[in-house]
Amino acid sequence: METPEDEKFRDSIATVNKEGKRAWVYPKKPSGKYYEKRKLLSYLLLAILFAAPFIKIGGNQFILINVLERRFNIFGFPFWPQDFHLFVIMMIIGVVFVIFFTVAFGRIFCGWLCPQTIFMEMVFRRIEYWIEGDRGKQIRLDKQKWDGEKIRKRSLKWFVFFVISFLIANVFLAYLIGSDKLIEYISEGPLENMNTLISLLIFTAVFYFVFAWFREQVCIIACPYGRLQGVLLDNKSIVVAYDHKRGETRHKIRKGENREEKEYTLS
Repeated sequence: METPEDEKFRDSIATVNKEGKRAWVYPKKPSGKYYEKRKLLSYLLLAILFAAPFIKIGGNQFILINVLERRFNIFGFPFWPQDFHLFVIMMIIGVVFVIFFTVAFGRIFCGWLCPQTIFMEMVFRRIEYWIEGDRGKQIRLDKQKWDGEKIRKRSLKWFVFFVISFLIANVFLAYLIGSDKLIEYISEGPLENMNTLISLLIFTAVFYFVFAWFREQVCIIACPYGRLQGVLLDNKSIVVAYDHKRGETRHKIRKGENREEKEYTLS
């Protein structure tokens, strides 16, 4: 059975062209009241993320996920190996809540709360807008030959991306080994703690690869929650998507026209 025209987008990945090569995404810089609210929420979550490993409650780190020493602190409460079943139950409850939330309200978690989205859209993408400009300027710069302007902008962008990735790697390591130990290693110097330095560089490379190149493909290919979206959503779920009934045939809306009462065929 032949796939309808308005459903053929499901047969291919948007980030891969017909030749199987990477189709780079150049999003237009968003604006609007909901985007401003989303920015405020994102900056609040980023502040919590960067501050959490350095906050102490009753002498315990606010959040600690020390897998090597099997020590876990959640909101300042310590969980030891014998309490691991409680930790697992909490994680399962969290996952189930996100799933039910998606079924009821759509992909709000992906757009408003997911760390990958927040870092990508509210940090790295905004830096890209600041250095290279909006969508049109980015496309022109990408096609432009490697002259002084392109080398300067790309070098600055890559350097800033590396610095932010290194900062994220430090915070990530603070969650794993503890903020006190991380500060101790930093004060002693990198030469005294080569293993920690190598770990930091590995984490930095991973974050840099994800946010500078892999980007939205994390959600499409790597994220297990993203792969579940197909079975969590139905025709009544709230999604941000193109509505062919309202958009086709493509022309200006005439006064008094009700497109929902008409049937259009895709050109």
